[in-house]
Amino acid sequence: MKPASVLIVEDEMVTALDLKDKLVNAGFIVPAIAASGEEAIDAAAEFRPDVVLMDIVLQGEMDGIQAARKISSLDIPVVFLTAYSDEVTLQRAKSTSPYGYIIKPYPDKELQLTLETTLQKHHEYRDKVESIRYKGLGDGVPLTSYEDEVPWEERPKILIVEDEIITAMDLAAQLEDMGYLVVDTVANGQDAIKKAELFRPDLILMDIVLSGELDGINVAEHIHDLDIPVVYLSAYTDDVTIERALKTSPFGYLPKPYQIDELYITLETALQQHQSETQRIEEIDHKITVKEGEMVIEKTAVFFISAIIISLIVYSLATRSMTWLMYLLFIPAFYNLFIIAVSLKKPSPPGGTELPFISILIPAHNEELTIGRCVRSLAELDYYKDGKRNYEIIVINDGSTDKTREVLGNLKGEFNYLRIVTRKPPRAGKGKGYVLNDGVRVCQGDVIAVFDADARIESDFLNKIIPYLDDDDVAGVQARVRMYNADRNLLTKMQEVEFSIFGNVILRARDIMGKSGFLGGNGQLTRKKFVEDIEGWDGFAVTEDLNMSIKLMLDGNKIRYCPEAVVWQEAVPEWKAFFRQRVRWATGNLETLFVYLAPIIDAKIPLYKKIDSIQYLVFLLFTVFVMLGYIVAILNLGNVIRFSMEAPVIIGLISTAAFFPGVLLGMRRDKVGILRSLIRGVEYWAYCLYLIPLFFAAFVHMLTRKERRWAKTKHTGE
Repeated sequence: MKPASVLIVEDEMVTALDLKDKLVNAGFIVPAIAASGEEAIDAAAEFRPDVVLMDIVLQGEMDGIQAARKISSLDIPVVFLTAYSDEVTLQRAKSTSPYGYIIKPYPDKELQLTLETTLQKHHEYRDKVESIRYKGLGDGVPLTSYEDEVPWEERPKILIVEDEIITAMDLAAQLEDMGYLVVDTVANGQDAIKKAELFRPDLILMDIVLSGELDGINVAEHIHDLDIPVVYLSAYTDDVTIERALKTSPFGYLPKPYQIDELYITLETALQQHQSETQRIEEIDHKITVKEGEMVIEKTAVFFISAIIISLIVYSLATRSMTWLMYLLFIPAFYNLFIIAVSLKKPSPPGGTELPFISILIPAHNEELTIGRCVRSLAELDYYKDGKRNYEIIVINDGSTDKTREVLGNLKGEFNYLRIVTRKPPRAGKGKGYVLNDGVRVCQGDVIAVFDADARIESDFLNKIIPYLDDDDVAGVQARVRMYNADRNLLTKMQEVEFSIFGNVILRARDIMGKSGFLGGNGQLTRKKFVEDIEGWDGFAVTEDLNMSIKLMLDGNKIRYCPEAVVWQEAVPEWKAFFRQRVRWATGNLETLFVYLAPIIDAKIPLYKKIDSIQYLVFLLFTVFVMLGYIVAILNLGNVIRFSMEAPVIIGLISTAAFFPGVLLGMRRDKVGILRSLIRGVEYWAYCLYLIPLFFAAFVHMLTRKERRWAKTKHTGE
């Protein structure tokens, strides 16, 4: 079994080195020593230790408690190791839900016990979280704080299990003086189990050697399912006893004899940690339940739409009539022409003058071929304020198994403002939203920029796009996306055409209509406060960027489009990988449609935004019918199978021709010649035929999948 790793955060280097020797001799690994809160956060994020041993008074502006708050948000347990135990410091420390609080000076055995207890307890907590995730898918202190501040009936209830009656009475008196409510004292294991089931106390203070056949560890094993935190209070610290005790995942192990302030701090820490764990597990359980409900909605919607489509196909074959299709296609065709007309208007210029600090987040999973070029491109940004670099780069390495970690290590040697966040199993690979949220937890910027690991930009990118955050209700901005390998083959050229249409026509029109664009993953900027308001990216969402766009829109916020700032990315050069990418995109589009259709209709936003958002989400379905319409027309022209199409001529003409103006306009705005635009337009029409099998593949995927995962696009770096 791999030794546990402990990050030491201590500003006294002699003390830190001595502590390191003690830990190494005890069998732990010490990946780093940090002297400041800022260093601690970076080291914890990069090395992802099993536990952080945290001093409170540190170098720099950030103390250990502030650092612990950010580190704990990464699901890394923190144990405080400090000379301070005053009430103010203790209450601040409690707010971070630490796994332990050791007062200097301390016995070496106490340190080892606390660390081993922490590791076992956090392991049990992670197991609970994973089981929920996959359940259906998947200094002296004043000791009167409770007496002064908490009503009698709300005080923490403690059951004392101690076979020495005098010791038990003395302990009960001490706890009552501290403000706790002692529900009972018992001397043997059988009574302890009965009283635990009867009173359901908030904590059990457990001796190990008891009267009768059961010892304290046996009792803890029997009552484990009651979810009552246990703190051992024992004179026995031999390895065999400790090993047995740790298997019960206690919330503390305090050796006798003890100091009164040590007892108080141990109890407070245990109560706070149990409350925090319980709350987190309830939140996760609720979120899983909600997501299970959403998947039911999705599958129901897929069955419903599939039934309608099959009925229409049967009707058409039986009657040899496709008139319904002409009328159906008229809806997206007319709206497409409307979008084109709107895009002819000149967008409003940006008016922002602020220069906020930017945190650049780059999710990376097995990106050894592209991450180096990406980071170097971003490191050359010319974005400064008062002569100082005004941005940071954070790469979140999500469980990479290739050489991504080594490449990042070399890059960090080149750029001291590069920060690395490491995600390890079982957290890794859950979803891109989770990856980005880890970056948000440690970032310093007021604005978050997200780039994929294949991104390349010019040095003036931020200077061009930041002014678009010109109003307080502008939550984000999307940059123009282009393909740096567009000329590799026909497939990559068509992706360049596709993104030309999306940027030069669709997003441009939406920006003109009311700053109602959509975030597209690569090259997106969002204000951190808006991200936090919606509790970050949805880790369950297949397309987390579209999901966030809808949430921001539902809150009445605006998203702008900046055509001047261009992010170059790698077009997928092979059809198999391309189709896999597009199935994921289509699945994300459809799941967003099915889950958020009702909230969009009920939202207190302008009617045109509702219509526009719904049209955007159903665009895939309509486009499939558009391509189907062309196939029917070809079959009619070739007399292969004749279908009657009896709608008025104007309906048929608009439905047929509306596909091409947007295609041609998108390319012409990139200064593509007329003849080449016409040729590319025909090629793009043929390319779009892939949408028909894609539609069915996405539906099958939604019906058969049991959970949502980040199916990232593979980058070659060529």
